[in-house]
Amino acid sequence: MTAASLSAGDIIEVTTERLAYGGDAVARHNGLAVFVPLAAPGERLRVRVTDLKKNFARAVIEQVLIPADSRREAPCRYFGECGGCQLQHINYAAQLEAKAGFVRDALERVGRIDWPHEIEIRHAGEFGYRARARIKIERRNEAPPRIGFARAGSRSVCDVASCAILLPELDAALASLREAVSNNPELIATSGAVAEINIGAGDSAVSFEPQVAGLPGGGLSRRVAGFSLRFSPATFFQVNPLMLETLVSEAVGKESGSLAFDLFAGVGLFTLPLARHYARVIGVESDHRAVDFARENAEANGLTNVEVHRATAGSWLERCAALRNTAPDLILLDPPRVGAANISPHVVASKASRITYVSCDPTTLARDLRKLLDGGYELRRVVALDMFPQTYHVETVVGLARKELG
Repeated sequence: MTAASLSAGDIIEVTTERLAYGGDAVARHNGLAVFVPLAAPGERLRVRVTDLKKNFARAVIEQVLIPADSRREAPCRYFGECGGCQLQHINYAAQLEAKAGFVRDALERVGRIDWPHEIEIRHAGEFGYRARARIKIERRNEAPPRIGFARAGSRSVCDVASCAILLPELDAALASLREAVSNNPELIATSGAVAEINIGAGDSAVSFEPQVAGLPGGGLSRRVAGFSLRFSPATFFQVNPLMLETLVSEAVGKESGSLAFDLFAGVGLFTLPLARHYARVIGVESDHRAVDFARENAEANGLTNVEVHRATAGSWLERCAALRNTAPDLILLDPPRVGAANISPHVVASKASRITYVSCDPTTLARDLRKLLDGGYELRRVVALDMFPQTYHVETVVGLARKELG
């Protein structure tokens, strides 16, 4: 059977080579890449082709013929049905190795960047880490509602009684939500409708947003790097408190200067620690709720050298260019998953001495790094952090400096 003659429904045998970003294992059949979910690198599989494209195919496992050494029984009973995790069937050491590989592959393939050094990956516990989640509630005619997360490859809800990656207190909150929903059917108006509830945990409390009758609501706080940070379940805040100190340390670094910009500042996770190193720190954030928290956090922590502006990162940099303000010593940017392609030219034009880019997507990171390197910067460091164990997601912190600085 040749690659050209493959059809959906065909059964073939393949040997997986590696994990691809997204969590699927990659195999080859007559030169054609075959992506297989729930597979591990280095195992022999009998698979059924489900989709065929010009340059690749997708398949599902019919039988594991020779399992990989890294394969394990998934600890969660919902794994494979719930779409929250993709890698529970692989031991943690293999997950970490794969994630460092995701970053290197993106740098090489997307950014055309040959990073000659090892990519270290920082990590903590692999379960019981998630401090924020969006719970979906789906009502079904006369049947009990489904409460949990989106099913893998579907918009329907996988009913989850307990989640292995939630912090214990948040897992208990999930159970409390189930009880509350049974007493509050108005949460979902019609059959088939899906409601969403944000739940979050701080250092000493959990909160639901929007608030549910009988359950706690309101703001949360968490102490990070010596600062007390307030936020809400619906505002962006890094989900893994076991890794926050490490993330802040890697992002903020030890260098100092007169002026630092923190773009996509959120509630001030990096803005406040930067104030220890820079005479003036400007946080820029477009979400009004996050801006309010960031200003409150700076004031509550007694910081007089921090200012927070509500603006998009692009408009802020354009304004600075128009005013011909002093070039910052540092621009720290932590954009959403889509990256910072639209502001990369402005970052280059700012002539910042140094750039720290915190990314949750290695593909968009590599794309943006290419623009920064072409604009006169050089890559100084690359560190990966596993903020999301059991998933394919990986955080990366990279440092760049203007070439003329030596």
